[in-house]
Amino acid sequence: MMSSTQIRMTNDFTQYVKILGRGKKGARSLTAEEAEHAMNLMLSGQVAPEQSGAFWMLIRIREETVEETVGFTKAARDYLSKKEPLKAKVDLDWPAYAGKRNELPWFLLAAIALANTGVNIVMHGHTFDGENRIYVEYVIQQLGLAVCHSRTQLKQELIDRHFAYIPLADIDASLGSMMDLKYVLGLRSPVNTVVRMMNPFSAAHSVHGVFHRGYDQLHLSACEQLGDESVLVFRGGNGEAEVNPERDVALGKWQNNVASWSDWPKAEKEHKRLKDNLDLSRLTDHWCGNQLDQFGEQAVRQTIASVAGLLYGVTSHEDCLVLVDDIWSKRDRAYFDHIL
Repeated sequence: MMSSTQIRMTNDFTQYVKILGRGKKGARSLTAEEAEHAMNLMLSGQVAPEQSGAFWMLIRIREETVEETVGFTKAARDYLSKKEPLKAKVDLDWPAYAGKRNELPWFLLAAIALANTGVNIVMHGHTFDGENRIYVEYVIQQLGLAVCHSRTQLKQELIDRHFAYIPLADIDASLGSMMDLKYVLGLRSPVNTVVRMMNPFSAAHSVHGVFHRGYDQLHLSACEQLGDESVLVFRGGNGEAEVNPERDVALGKWQNNVASWSDWPKAEKEHKRLKDNLDLSRLTDHWCGNQLDQFGEQAVRQTIASVAGLLYGVTSHEDCLVLVDDIWSKRDRAYFDHIL
């Protein structure tokens, strides 16, 4: 039986479940302020598991609004700002939560190539066991790179390599538990949007990969309301921030208080994806120059181009590709030698 204090705490949250679940005529979406308060209650442990599950699924049915996304993200950022500071400058925040289904995570090579030029990049993600996906954390482990479990370790990796990966649960256990509700509910929740938006270490730039149509516009609109500094968002390969070279891509950018969209044509006219060959040696061989991967070459090249355009304020696709050639030529080809 719950104590009177616990009942009062959960009753504070009940109002939001009621707002969302009153039926077709009575239900409405939350304001940004309501969403922020609701998220604060969840992050502070004042919500029963049944309540949070109902809350997220009621929103999941109709999908989150811009105002709700803004409120959730504000609460998450404020909550994370009270944690131990990283004490290191982060140039680029790179959420990686989707996993790849039918190709390798070529975006990892794109991130490391940028890091090799001195760009401080923090990548963060979450792994769901039992899903037919390749999560970047698994690949990072297999390639012998560090998985950071503390802010101290994260800072040191940035000093040593300019690239660091940290799991969501090590950023915050509560957010990790919210993501793991998928095991119980069977569906993704709007938490997937929050962790892409939250920029936990206050990087100057952020790149968001999304999967579902319309989420790119939602992210960009939320970034505008949040007053973010510099964000790139696009529908990437399997929902990761990776340009699929076999499809046209629309890049949304929020920078200098201006929203803009660029349409890049597909770089590969033929189908070169190797969904039946997910050997990680394809990544290392391509990186070292031992073997040119036809799909990987363009996936990496176009992804670097999109992010470099954000970092250096370049808008032309052609000019971004010029940047790529310089960035790729400066990569440390011996980066993965320890595993060969």
